[in-house]
Amino acid sequence: SAIVKSIEWFEGSTPVQPNQLLVGPADEQKTIWAVLNDRDEFSELVKIIKKDEKYIKRLDDKELGLTFFAPNNEALEKVRHGGHSSYKAILDKDHKDRKGDKDKWIRQFIHDSLQYATLPQAVEYDQFGRNSTLATELHAEDGSFGGRRRRVKVESTSLPPWKVTLNNYAVVTESDIRAANGIIHKIDSPLWLPPDITDTLFLIPHIFSTTLAAVEKLALQDRYQFNSEFSKEWNKKHQNDRHGKGYAATTFFAPTNEAWNQLPQDLQMYLFSPFGEETLRKLLAFHTIPNRLVFSEWYDRVHDDDDRTFEVKYDDDDKLGFEWDYHFNSLTGQKLPVHAKKYQSKVPGSKQYNVEVQAHGLYTRNWDTVAQNGAIHILDDVLSPRSKEGINKEQNQKDWNEWKDWLHDWSKKTSDDS
Repeated sequence: SAIVKSIEWFEGSTPVQPNQLLVGPADEQKTIWAVLNDRDEFSELVKIIKKDEKYIKRLDDKELGLTFFAPNNEALEKVRHGGHSSYKAILDKDHKDRKGDKDKWIRQFIHDSLQYATLPQAVEYDQFGRNSTLATELHAEDGSFGGRRRRVKVESTSLPPWKVTLNNYAVVTESDIRAANGIIHKIDSPLWLPPDITDTLFLIPHIFSTTLAAVEKLALQDRYQFNSEFSKEWNKKHQNDRHGKGYAATTFFAPTNEAWNQLPQDLQMYLFSPFGEETLRKLLAFHTIPNRLVFSEWYDRVHDDDDRTFEVKYDDDDKLGFEWDYHFNSLTGQKLPVHAKKYQSKVPGSKQYNVEVQAHGLYTRNWDTVAQNGAIHILDDVLSPRSKEGINKEQNQKDWNEWKDWLHDWSKKTSDDS
């Protein structure tokens, strides 16, 4: 899918160059591939990589400087289905795609997974606290995510015990295993390819069951799903078909169950009744930014005619700090103001950077969750569209308490092309 505009202002971690890696003990002269082969705890991972000879050459190339996230045998063994190791089942069985080409599907899965577990630059453990997401080696070639490199979310604690978590679940258990062509970080779970927005929310039903119930009730799955069987040409042609096969690039500010529970009881009953369906549809649309990949530190505009300038204000005293405000077009057509700020932790000696993301003036509980077709930011509030500008939490709740005074009129005036 065509990239209209892309901003990469945040890549703040200073990559370690290959010539900087060629220091230390003799075993550091070995490539990533050689180090993995030498350590018995990665024997199952080595078997998987051997299915992809092309990637062996990449991990064995001394001219590169990579970061590789490596699950050990214990991490792979934890991935089970029906009492058996899923990865062993993948390795031991033949697989056929729809055209009957044996092993084609599994080879592609392994290749994509290895690319997603690799960063194109060497990043040390203490640098992870500088970024919220990082680009991997895997390009989105299915028409989703604007065709850009898929990203991995990085969370780092600012206080001991130090911990780095990837995509909300994979923890780095051993860091900075140095090789001649990069750095290996051992993780306690494989990095799975990100599912689409709908399937990501389904992974945590105890947090998003109400939002998912609304999506299913209104048959809006296609709004947040992405069908990769459709080509880039199909997605480009149908980019404005809001009831098609899903958006290739979407940013969703997803309300939690707690957010819905804060609404007045009679409003909840109205929204989920047959009489409130259209209002509920438009309310979800107000939380949705189509054709945009909006992360706190990375922004990409896909299939969008909005030519307004996206400006970032940088911190004069800190090259990694910044702040930005932008009014995005929500799926209703109403502007949704979003604000993001990044600043260094005040904890003495900490290299951690803190990130804040606000939507319509309200802070997100969690931000920058990566999906196949976009970004998810988690809210503990349902955003009130009553005001055109951002409001605070108290005013937002006041609006919902007074919903009978304005919500019906807002729904009538709001575009139904959502």
